[in-house]
Amino acid sequence: MRSHLARTLILSFCLTPQSQPAAAQHTQANPTSPVEVYVWGEQPTSAATEQTRWQKDLELRPTNTPSDVMRLTPGLIIGQHHGGGKGDQILFRGFDSDHGTDFAVFVDGIPVNMVSHAHGQGYADLHWLIPETVERVEIYKGPYFPQLGDFATSGAMNIITKTRDKDSTLTLSGGSYNTQRYVGIFAPPEGTIFRPYIAGEIYMNDGAFKNPNDYIRYNVLSKFGLLQTANSNLTFLGSFFKTSWNASGEIPAREVRSREIGRFGSNDPSEGGKSARQNLSLIYTYTDANQSFNAQTFVSWYQLQLWSNFTLFLNDEVNGDGIEQRDKRFLAGNNINYRRNYELAGLPMETFVGFQSRFDHIRIGLFNQTNRRRRETVKNNYVNQTNLGWFGQQEIRPTSWLRTQIGARMDNFWYDVKQIGEVTEPISGEGSATIVNPKLNLIFTPFADNNVAKATNLFLNFGGGYHSNDARVFVQDPDKKIPRFWGGELGAKSRFIDRLDMTLSYWRSYLESELVFVGDEGGFEPSGASRRHGLESEFRYDILPWLTYDLDLSYTWAKFLNGDKVPLAPRFLAFTGITARHDSGIQARWQMRHIGRRYGIEDGSIMTPTSTIFDLFLKYVRKRYEFFVQFQNLANTKWRSAEHVFESRLATEPSGVATLDSHFTPGDPFTVKAGITIHLW
Repeated sequence: MRSHLARTLILSFCLTPQSQPAAAQHTQANPTSPVEVYVWGEQPTSAATEQTRWQKDLELRPTNTPSDVMRLTPGLIIGQHHGGGKGDQILFRGFDSDHGTDFAVFVDGIPVNMVSHAHGQGYADLHWLIPETVERVEIYKGPYFPQLGDFATSGAMNIITKTRDKDSTLTLSGGSYNTQRYVGIFAPPEGTIFRPYIAGEIYMNDGAFKNPNDYIRYNVLSKFGLLQTANSNLTFLGSFFKTSWNASGEIPAREVRSREIGRFGSNDPSEGGKSARQNLSLIYTYTDANQSFNAQTFVSWYQLQLWSNFTLFLNDEVNGDGIEQRDKRFLAGNNINYRRNYELAGLPMETFVGFQSRFDHIRIGLFNQTNRRRRETVKNNYVNQTNLGWFGQQEIRPTSWLRTQIGARMDNFWYDVKQIGEVTEPISGEGSATIVNPKLNLIFTPFADNNVAKATNLFLNFGGGYHSNDARVFVQDPDKKIPRFWGGELGAKSRFIDRLDMTLSYWRSYLESELVFVGDEGGFEPSGASRRHGLESEFRYDILPWLTYDLDLSYTWAKFLNGDKVPLAPRFLAFTGITARHDSGIQARWQMRHIGRRYGIEDGSIMTPTSTIFDLFLKYVRKRYEFFVQFQNLANTKWRSAEHVFESRLATEPSGVATLDSHFTPGDPFTVKAGITIHLW
C-alpha cells in the first residue's frame, strides 16, 4: 500500500479536473486603494455539444433524487432500480452505462465514479449532492478533452457547488408516499470571516411499493474561504452523507403479466442497502491577466452494503440467489493544471497542461445471503489501485476564423489485489498498464455576426479515451489491456434572430471492450468490441422575455462488431419543456421525457417498451417566500424506470428450469409534492 500511496502523493495539490479559469475575484485587500481585479470569463467551447448550465436551469425542474441534476446533459436519461438509494442507471450516447461505466461525474473536481467497485465498474452515486447548492454544471460529450480520463468515453460532467448565496434559506416539503424533505442553507452576508457556506438536508420516502422503501438520506455540505485576494482563493470543502433503504428489486415481467404479483410487488423484501461518504477538499486558485493556476487535494471515505436478488431461485432452489455486495474504501487525489495565453510569432496561443492522480484502498466482497444473513463468501479482497495522468493541449489561432487544439493524455495504472480468507472464487495478483490518447479539436468561425445569425461556429473533434476494467478482472489476465475508445464528431451551433439557439452534431465511436450485465452477480463483465454513431440536436427558443422553450433530440445506432445488438443501448431519446418566469412572481415548467424501444438482448428478440412521462412544476415567489408544487407523471403512465434481460427462476416454477425474461423496476406513478422556501435574511 505504501508504494501505491507514494505514487499518488507525488504532488500535494490537485486541480479540479474540469475546472475552467476562475471567475472574477471580489475582495480587495484595502478597500480605500485601487486594486486590479483579473477577470477570466467562461472558456470558449471546443465542441458543439460542450456547454455550461446554471442553477437557474435546474431550479424549476421536478426532481426525485440529486441525480436528476444529470438530466441537464442533453440526451442523457437516468433510471432508478433499487429503492432510491442506489446509484442511478445512466443512458447516454448509445450506452447503458449502468451506474457510470462510460460517463464520468465530478463534484467540485472530486470524482464520483468508483473504480473496482463491488456492484459495477465506474459506479457513480450522486446522492451526496444537495441540488440547491449547485452553481453550475460543466457538460462534456465525447473523449476530446485532455483533462478528462477514466470513464469519460461517452461524456462527463463537473458539478460546481456555490461558495456563497444571496441569503440563508429554509425549505420544507412533502408529498405522496410519505415523502418528506427538509433543507437548510446558512449563507451569512459578504464580509463574514471565512465566508462560510453550509447546507444540510434530510430526505425520506417510502415509494409506491407494497414493501415500503423506508428510504432516508442525510446530507451536509460546508465551504469556507481560507484566503481571498484580488487574484487568488483558497477554499475548503467538507461533506457528509449517509443513507439506508429497502428495495423491491427488479421483478420478472412474466410474473406481472400473469398477475402473480403487482407492478409494485416484490419477490424478496429483504433487498436494500446502506451507504455513506465523507469528502474533504482544499482548492487553491490563482488568476491574473494572462494565466490561471488551479490546485486541489481531496480525500474521501466511502462504504456501501447492497443486498440484491436478481435471479431469484435459479442457482439455489432452497435458499435463493440473494447476494451481498460490500465496498469500503479510502481514496485520495492530487492534481494540478496551468493555463496561459500569449502570442508567438504574432499568433495568439494558449497552453494548457496538467497532472492528476488518484489512489484507492478498497476492501471489496461478494457474499451469498438470505434475508441479509451471509451464507457463503464468494469473493473477498483488498485492492490497491493507483492512477496517474498527465495531459497537455496547445491551442493555436492562425486566423480570426480558426482555432486549433492539439493535445494528448497519458494514464498509468498500478493494481495490487490480495485475497482475504477462504473463498469460493480466490483472486490475487499485481499488474500495471499504460494508455496514451491523442486529442484534436478544430473550431471554425466562418461567418461574421449579422441580423439573422450570430456566434456561428463549426466544430470537428477527434480523440481517444477509455474506461478501466475492475482490478480483479485485470490481474487475472496479465496480457489484458485497458479498453480503448475512439470518438469523432462534426457539429455546429449558432444563435438565430436573437431568439433561437441551435446545436446539431453527428458523432461516431468505437470501443474495444463492452461491459455487459451478468444477472447472477449483479455486475458487468467484459465482452466484445462495439461501434456506435448517432445524431443529436438541441434547441432553445425565447418565445417571450419571460417564456422559453427547449427541445433535445437524439438517435443512436449501436452494435457489436459481430453484428449483435448492444443490450439496452438507448436509441431514440427526447426531452422537451416550456419554462415561464413572469415578473408577477409566477414561475412554471412543463416538461416531457421520452425513451424509445431498446434491444434487451444481443439477438434483438426481446425489446423494452417505450415510455413517455409528463411533469409540471409551479412556483409563486412573494417577498421572502417561495411556494411550490410539482406534479410528476401527470398521465399516470405505467413505465419502467430501469430494465435488464437475463435468466431467472421463480419459486413457483419447475425445478431446474431457467427462463430468459425482462426484469424491471416500475417508474413512479402520479405523484404530488409541495413545499415552501423561506429566505431568512
